Amino acid sequence: MKNILLEKRLEGRLQIYKRSKSGFQGKIYLGCRNNRPIYKYKSIRTEDQTFAIKELEKWFFKINYELENNITTKEEIGQNRFIKFVEEYLNEVDWQNNISHQNDGRFAKRLLQWIKDEKIKEITFASLTQYKEDYLPRFTKSSNTVAHYINFIRKVYRHQRKKGTIVKTDVPEFPVLSKSAGRRTYFTFSEYRKLIKQSIERMNDDKLARNAQLVRKTLNRFIIFMIGSGLRSDEAYNLTWDQIEFRKNKDNYFCRLDLSKSKTGPRQVTTKPQCVNALKQLKSVYAEYSDVFEKNKWDNNKVFPFHFHSSFRNLLKSCDLYEDKSINKKRDIKSCRQTYISWAVIKGENVFDLAKNCGNSVAVIEKYYTNNLTSKDFEERLSSLQIIK
Repeated sequence: MKNILLEKRLEGRLQIYKRSKSGFQGKIYLGCRNNRPIYKYKSIRTEDQTFAIKELEKWFFKINYELENNITTKEEIGQNRFIKFVEEYLNEVDWQNNISHQNDGRFAKRLLQWIKDEKIKEITFASLTQYKEDYLPRFTKSSNTVAHYINFIRKVYRHQRKKGTIVKTDVPEFPVLSKSAGRRTYFTFSEYRKLIKQSIERMNDDKLARNAQLVRKTLNRFIIFMIGSGLRSDEAYNLTWDQIEFRKNKDNYFCRLDLSKSKTGPRQVTTKPQCVNALKQLKSVYAEYSDVFEKNKWDNNKVFPFHFHSSFRNLLKSCDLYEDKSINKKRDIKSCRQTYISWAVIKGENVFDLAKNCGNSVAVIEKYYTNNLTSKDFEERLSSLQIIK
């Protein structure tokens, strides 16, 4: 429903609106700056109109007291409302321990820098469009990354709505985000062999410091493990040794991973055989470099206690695999999971079982993999098929 002006109180300086069945809003006029009126707003979530009016009057007197006693200024009121929302989100939401929100601190830092750099007075459709189309592209060319930054702003507003600080109509319209549905980056069998070979050469460089040796040796096993398990990077970084069970069926050894933290909820993952040797070798590597672990105070219970984003990128560049030139996309750690899924599709594995193991839906597998792989991708598989006469 549209805002309905209920009454003007205190010589018209406080306007009270009904915004919904259970929502009221107060609006205080604070004068002008640069020929533009300055207002302060407060939303109250309640069905009791009398209670809402009393609360908004208290708020009016509090704001005026702060202004008269220089506790706050009109300029601060005009500029800092959303900054306060961001700070409250970071302080009140347990985002650091939530696997889906662990990058929120980085998103917040960029957002607050944008407000400062561009002197953003208010979050509006126009300012959000400028953030999406002009400011963020200065730092990233990835439409997915831009979407993450914009969606962080949605989370901040959602948090305020849950608190009852604002109502739906206080949230600005958001620009439409472009969807990057299409073929995923992955490694062909030959590219994978090239990657591992280069990784082995780099990790055996005897001129490296011990810390660098450990990182490169761990990265080598990390790649093998990721392409053999199909885990998301956050799932791998949160994996602990007590979540791994080594098993054997009739033909092969494999690992059963009991994931407690996952983007799509807890699940069990069955790995490919190569993960067993990769993890056993990793334990030996960690034992050899125990002094480095102690010096850096890394968690011994974490399978991968440090991240590989930059070291993996450097490895890809060193063997000319950073960019998938067939689709003009850059590879990153996500390409390992995408390789696991692509290979499974190419080999003709059951899509339902694959989706369950990856924590995806069949629809996602079909949309992003099955429907985007070409006959060239299947070439190695097709050429190995025997014609039955």
